[in-house]
Amino acid sequence: MYIHECKPICHLDYDTLYTLIRALILSRLDYCNSLFADSPQSTLHRLQRVQDAAARLLCGASARTHAPPLLKQLHWLPVPSRIQFKLCTLMFDINHGTAPQYLSELVRRCDDTRLRSSVRGNLVDHLTYQLHVTDKAFSIAGPCAWNALCI
Repeated sequence: MYIHECKPICHLDYDTLYTLIRALILSRLDYCNSLFADSPQSTLHRLQRVQDAAARLLCGASARTHAPPLLKQLHWLPVPSRIQFKLCTLMFDINHGTAPQYLSELVRRCDDTRLRSSVRGNLVDHLTYQLHVTDKAFSIAGPCAWNALCI
């Protein structure tokens, strides 16, 4: 099934429904979604169910239709991947000097020339092994996501 074969079940045409879903649902999923980094699976599952329902509505599929093929067809990333993408986009902006100053002050590069990570341009991530609440902070989640790209 291709995107153009999707037939919405409501009285709106495909383009109008797609615009409404992007404006009202996907924009809310993407707004501050980097705050959900390292969140429990139960929280991410709730957000994923909203995105799956939007994909089913847009494609006119039944409620029992498996959603991942619809997401792939629509070229939508699943919620955990959207969060990682957002973190990596913010880190890209920080590396290129286009991010706001308050974000740039939260991360720093690895300066130890003896380490391979300084050659690769990795950022210092202060992992806390006992307090998992602090792993959700941008100063920790952002560098972890960025460094994972460099591996």
